[in-house]
Amino acid sequence: MTTRRALAALALGTLAAPAVLAQPAWPRRPVRMLVGFAPGGFTDIVARGIAEQYASAFGQPFVIENRSGASGTLAADAVAKANPDGSTLLFGHSTPNAVAAALFTNLPYDPLRDFTPVAQVAVHPHLLVVPASSPHRTTESLIAAAKAQAGAVSYASSGIGSVHHLACEMLAKAAGVQLTHVPYRGSAPAMADLIAGRVDMTIDGVSAVAPQIADGKLRPLAAGTLARIARYPDLTTLREQGYGDIDAMSWVGVFGPPGLAPEIVQALSQATDRAMQAPGLQRVLEGGGSIPADRRGAAFRDFIAAEIDRYKAVLGDGRIPVT
Repeated sequence: MTTRRALAALALGTLAAPAVLAQPAWPRRPVRMLVGFAPGGFTDIVARGIAEQYASAFGQPFVIENRSGASGTLAADAVAKANPDGSTLLFGHSTPNAVAAALFTNLPYDPLRDFTPVAQVAVHPHLLVVPASSPHRTTESLIAAAKAQAGAVSYASSGIGSVHHLACEMLAKAAGVQLTHVPYRGSAPAMADLIAGRVDMTIDGVSAVAPQIADGKLRPLAAGTLARIARYPDLTTLREQGYGDIDAMSWVGVFGPPGLAPEIVQALSQATDRAMQAPGLQRVLEGGGSIPADRRGAAFRDFIAAEIDRYKAVLGDGRIPVT
């Protein structure tokens, strides 16, 4: 009897073995994905869209954890120091993962050394806009006013180091003028003052300015990107208007801690490719005026390195303490 039971148990164990081996090595438990900005913003919305697709692909929850502050660097720093076992990821952004290298003097991580770039998800193009009440109907007119009196033309941004800040400074440098920076604590108050005419201009993302353009509250003067924006095909770029190779855009993507296993990177990269085909995620990106991105792994890292060099050319090599 004992022998029969032993043989039966062995047979059951043999039958069960393939099922055990078929279980994926990763993830075996829920995965945290940190976002360096508050809930409800465009970065957070896209992060939740991609997390939903990952959860479906891997059969484990991908839990969004918003850790806002210090221009997104708090969340980035946490992931830079996390265990590279795949339990913690970062839904990164161009500010903490590229701009910060040029902006801050005491950044607690290296954007290239201290992360494993996995997949860029989207690029978000920006436009140069003025209030509908502005007398300026062309970029040339706006720049002429700035040349006539240094600092007379002001621009709004969502804060020091934001893409809006950097893009407007790139325009000022290309045009040889001095603009007055008016930073706000977020996009919403910046947009409110711009519409009210308390500031003269900004360069902001399609998701922020398109509704205001449609409502007649803002006037677009130029596409801030190297190529024209599909939603506004007749709007010429700043480069076409003679203001250099300004490429005003933000981007988002998935990162792991340094040393993340190549097999996890590959699995996430493949899952991202599939996610980009999901109608739900496509609607999220299209609704925000974003362009799907296909840089993965090493190509994503090379892109970030070029971005850091581009920002350092404008800002120098760190001038502002992290607060």
